[in-house]
Amino acid sequence: MAAPANKPVGYQVAVIVLSLLIVVLGTVVYMDFKNYKLVNAQLTDSNKKLGEAEKNYKQRDDEYQDLKKKTGNLYDAYGLGEDANNGKVAGAAMADIGKAGPLAEPTYKAAINKLVQQAADLEKERDKLRTDIEGQQKLIAALSGQYQVQVDQNNNGRTKAEKDLQDLIKVKDEEVRSKQKRVDELTQSYNELQTEFDNEKQARVQEAKKLNEDITRLVAINDKLVKRIDEVTKTSFEVPSGMIRHVDNQNGLVWINLGEADNLPKRMTFSVYTKSHNGVARGTEDIKGAIEVTRIIDEHTAEARITHDDLYKPIAKGDPIFTPVWRPGRKDNFSFIGLIDLDGDGKSDRQRIHELIASTGGGVDNEVLDDGKRVRYTKFPSEWVEYEPETVPGIDVNTKFLVIGQIPDISQAAKDEDKERINKMLVHRKKLEQEARQQGVRLVNLNDFLAWIGYTPQRRLFTPGNEKGYELKAGQRPAPIDNVGRVSAAVSDKSKRLKPQSSTGTTSGAFGK
Repeated sequence: MAAPANKPVGYQVAVIVLSLLIVVLGTVVYMDFKNYKLVNAQLTDSNKKLGEAEKNYKQRDDEYQDLKKKTGNLYDAYGLGEDANNGKVAGAAMADIGKAGPLAEPTYKAAINKLVQQAADLEKERDKLRTDIEGQQKLIAALSGQYQVQVDQNNNGRTKAEKDLQDLIKVKDEEVRSKQKRVDELTQSYNELQTEFDNEKQARVQEAKKLNEDITRLVAINDKLVKRIDEVTKTSFEVPSGMIRHVDNQNGLVWINLGEADNLPKRMTFSVYTKSHNGVARGTEDIKGAIEVTRIIDEHTAEARITHDDLYKPIAKGDPIFTPVWRPGRKDNFSFIGLIDLDGDGKSDRQRIHELIASTGGGVDNEVLDDGKRVRYTKFPSEWVEYEPETVPGIDVNTKFLVIGQIPDISQAAKDEDKERINKMLVHRKKLEQEARQQGVRLVNLNDFLAWIGYTPQRRLFTPGNEKGYELKAGQRPAPIDNVGRVSAAVSDKSKRLKPQSSTGTTSGAFGK
């Protein structure tokens, strides 16, 4: 009985459970449906807002695109914050605004307002210019009227002048025809005379050429004869510089008749001539010795040392003395060409001859240097200019002698520069000799010149292998040097005179103060 009683209970439980499930499921379904309606309502609202947002975005985009078209800057990107980037809308707009110039606010409106103001100012200026132009046009019109009056007057005058000109041309044409006829006659006569003149000129040219050739030949003959006559007669217009007043042969001293009143310098050298000489400065055959002044005693007395004499022709009282480089109260100039080697050591002694002449108060005016350059001294011996025939004078009447030194043989020159140097010397020598003949200046060779001034070359001991070529002997003192750098000839006496054992060192009382 118990089992059948339990069946309804299980069934009931099942029914209850089922009912509960139905209730729960219904509740869930109801809740889901309620949420669905809520979500659906929210979705509908969101779609509505989205549509409105899309509508607003499209409107803004249309407005933005329209604004880009109006500004003319059709770039894809706006470029917010990139005002300096001209490749974007904002940067391009700022560049456009900047073209208007400085603005208080960088906006299109401000730029347009400024441009409008500038346009208005330009219109005012234009109107003013138009007013000025109209005034100028009125002035031009008035001047044009005046000009036209003048043009008419000028045209009338020109017409009359042209008529007068035509009449004058007719008259002048007739005169020209008459003149031309005369010109033709004169031209024919001129041509005939020109032909005669050309023939005569050609004949005279040939005659002049022949005469020049004859003159050149006669000049050469004359120069040759002059040289021969000079070699034979050796004419000289020089006079002795002084005279030997007393001789002390034992001590090698002489006293001469020159002194302080004659402005005689110490170290002056003289050549000593024989009493029966045929004239001083005529070569060297009449020269018997040389002296060098060592002491000035009084106005017209000086002591000198014999630097050269001959045992067989001793220096005696009354012998005349001579030097060409010194005369009392007068300065003489000399010209030199050629190499100057005073002591035969192969080296130039040009500086020494300069010092020698300068010490006597003389000078050198023209000179050809060892390199072949000819110079003219403006202040001897330090200042000179290179010789230019157009501007620099050559030998003149103030030149006493043209001294000719050694001219090397050009055929013996091995180097081109030596040949060029020697050739220059030869050219200058020819020119100098021509100038000397024109000015009446004597030509003398260097050896005669040195003999006349009483110069005695000073040679030193030759040592093979020594570049200097000359040395003092062991224990020998150097030769004394005078105030111009010359070695005193007195310390190197090459005379044949017998030397005394000792010198008294005294001066004759007859010639001292």
